[in-house]
Amino acid sequence: MRLLSSAAACLLATAIVTAQGQAPNPTNKTGVIGLMHAIHSTNDIDKTLAFYQSVFGLAGQVRPFQSTGPQILTDSPGATLRVAMTQLKGAFNFELTQFGNVERQMNKQPEIADPGAPMMKIIVRDIEAVVAAAKKANAPILTKNGMPVTVPTSLGNAKSIIMRDPDGYFVQAIQGTAGADAADGAVLGAVIGLTVRDMDETLKYWNGLLGLELEADKKFSNDSAMLDLLGLPKNASYRMAGGLISGSKARIEMIEIKGVPRKPFDLRVTDANACGLAIRVGHIRDVLAKHKAAGGRVLSRNGELVEWSDTIRNVFVKDPNGFNLELVGSADPNQ
Repeated sequence: MRLLSSAAACLLATAIVTAQGQAPNPTNKTGVIGLMHAIHSTNDIDKTLAFYQSVFGLAGQVRPFQSTGPQILTDSPGATLRVAMTQLKGAFNFELTQFGNVERQMNKQPEIADPGAPMMKIIVRDIEAVVAAAKKANAPILTKNGMPVTVPTSLGNAKSIIMRDPDGYFVQAIQGTAGADAADGAVLGAVIGLTVRDMDETLKYWNGLLGLELEADKKFSNDSAMLDLLGLPKNASYRMAGGLISGSKARIEMIEIKGVPRKPFDLRVTDANACGLAIRVGHIRDVLAKHKAAGGRVLSRNGELVEWSDTIRNVFVKDPNGFNLELVGSADPNQ
């Protein structure tokens, strides 16, 4: 959810477009036209923010947020909200939230193969320093032997390790190479990750209904280094897909895992460890109608668009894996 007053909401969208190098929407596209930010609901926002500050050097401050809009958007009457917006430099904003005064699940953690399990893949300047900081913070390490392994990534072969943050949310650190124009600090970029139940079903939604162009592996693989990275047994296999989020430089990567037990990881936005994305869409009414026609779930009050401001409409929905998506669009029915 955007952490602004209604009057400033439009300015936020413009600022994000500029910051992420996004282009205008000249084709009047129906579907995804940009990324607002990634969302991670926490058990204890102060503790979680301290983890990302100490391990990855992220900056942020916990603030109360006027929650009338979010109460409708998440269908949580009376809920209160605290937020901390952090920036994964060179990538996108990462919003930490903590809801209060509402019944919510606490401390529920996914396994890596569970459909709906989210992951933040953070590209770092010095992975050894990140690993040392993570161990000092007592972060659980998923990767076999608790040490980075070299695996294929969107950057090429690179050292990588997977850990959990204080909420059990998966975080992958990937060794990057800082370019001449790289921002200062430990973080060089980031990629959004998601485990899916069925890749073909998922791409039918993300590529078909939302209009992305994600490309998937045709076959399952069982590369031993990747299985070690994921903390999976040798009898497991995986299939991946990935690509850019339209209108942004942000990349999303999905993985389908088989050969191990799986259970759905599916939380309300207000639950601790619920995660998702806020994405800009063109013709939001048409997108929501298609989502409903395909049997998709809507989380916002009465299953309808929320009048966030005079110019913005938004709504929370679920993708086929139970992943939370905040669709953000124009109040103008022609956009």
